[in-house]
Amino acid sequence: MSFFRPLILSLYLAELAASPVFAAEIEKIVHKIKPRPGINLKMLAFDSEGAKAVAVLFPGGSGLVMIKNNCKFKGTKGNTLTRSRKKFVANGLVTVLIDAASDHREGEGLTFKYRMTEEHADDIRRAIRRLRKKYPGLPVWLVGHSRGSTSVANVAANIKEGGPDGVVLLASLGVPNKHGGNVLDFNLGGIAIPVLVVHHNDDGCKVTTVTGAKDIKAAMTGSKAAELMIFEGGSSGNGKECGAKSHHGFLGLEKKVVNAVSDWIKSH
Repeated sequence: MSFFRPLILSLYLAELAASPVFAAEIEKIVHKIKPRPGINLKMLAFDSEGAKAVAVLFPGGSGLVMIKNNCKFKGTKGNTLTRSRKKFVANGLVTVLIDAASDHREGEGLTFKYRMTEEHADDIRRAIRRLRKKYPGLPVWLVGHSRGSTSVANVAANIKEGGPDGVVLLASLGVPNKHGGNVLDFNLGGIAIPVLVVHHNDDGCKVTTVTGAKDIKAAMTGSKAAELMIFEGGSSGNGKECGAKSHHGFLGLEKKVVNAVSDWIKSH
């Protein structure tokens, strides 16, 4: 019996090594740019073998991902995009978490109003330029959730040269409010690139209603491909209607949403 045990163990380890659970860790790299004098901006990229596109993820809230030079980060971990990053990688997309620029990495971070500024949009344009150099030939898409959708819509509406190849807006701000950040305040009809609007039918956050999402989609009159996806089901979470772990953050639907978004990106 002692002769067979090493053989059985070797076969077992070989089987494990071939399985996804035992697969090598995803390659990660931190990209750094200087979008403005004295300012730096970091991006954490997760490579995907045979990738079809680059998906740059913009978490909501403060947007403070807090990326470190050792490829670790400590912010936005509860956000639906952040916690779903590996699912995007598994769908064949180079997946990039983008941080707030260094002059907005304290306090409130990327506020509602700042996400609408020309300065913020131009920082992102420069980030796109770096990613195109790093991943030549791959289309670059911007994917924003909640307040992150405001950043993404800002770039799509206002950066005509060197902007993204397409954008995805999840749980978008589509209602006027005292904080600003309403996606409908941009010239959405001037956006020519593909746009996917994704929303939960029961999103209870008062600034990200499903009615607002429908209005955003309807305003995309100039896009060569615009679509609205409305999801149902999942979990209502902890009762925080504007929190990431709720219908607002597609809790319990992460895999279904990421698969649908990834397929749409790759088909456009």
